[in-house]
Amino acid sequence: MNSSFERWHIVQQFLFHEARLLDERRWDDWLNLYEDDAEYWMPYEWGQKSATDHVSLFFEDKTLLRMRIDRLKNDLSPLEWPPARTNRHLSNVQITEDTGDRVTATVYLAFVEYRREEQRWFSSRVTWSLHTEGDSFQIAAKRVDLLNCDQESGHLRFATPM
Repeated sequence: MNSSFERWHIVQQFLFHEARLLDERRWDDWLNLYEDDAEYWMPYEWGQKSATDHVSLFFEDKTLLRMRIDRLKNDLSPLEWPPARTNRHLSNVQITEDTGDRVTATVYLAFVEYRREEQRWFSSRVTWSLHTEGDSFQIAAKRVDLLNCDQESGHLRFATPM
C-alpha cells in the first residue's frame, strides 16, 4: 500500500473522530485533542491573513476553549438552550503539507445545527495544523473559514465549535 495513501487515511480518520466528538458533545475528549498552546480561529473576512490585526469571529486559545466548554457543559450558554443537535460533514480531505512531525490538512465542512425547530446549514473550509503524537495527532491550530463569514447576522448564534 502507498505510504502517502496510508498517511492520508490516518489523518482523515483523525479529523472524522474530532467531528464525531463534537457532534456527540464529548467536550472534554475533544479538548484533549488540542495542544496546550493551540489556537482556534474563525476569521471575520474572507481571505483574512491574520487573527491579530483584524477582528475575528473567534480567536481562542485552549484556555478560552475550555471556558466555552465549561459553559456548554453547565448549561450556562443562553445560545445553547435548548442544546443543539449537530452534524458535521467533512469532504475533500487533503494533506497540503507533511514534514513528518507536522501535517497541514484541509477539508470542506458542512455544519448542520438543529435547535428550536430550526435547522441551519453553514459551509466552510477548515485547515488544521497537526502535530504527530505517536500513531495519532494533536491539534496545534484550527482555522475555520466560514463561507458567509461577513454575513450581517445569524452565524454568531452558535456556541459550539465547528
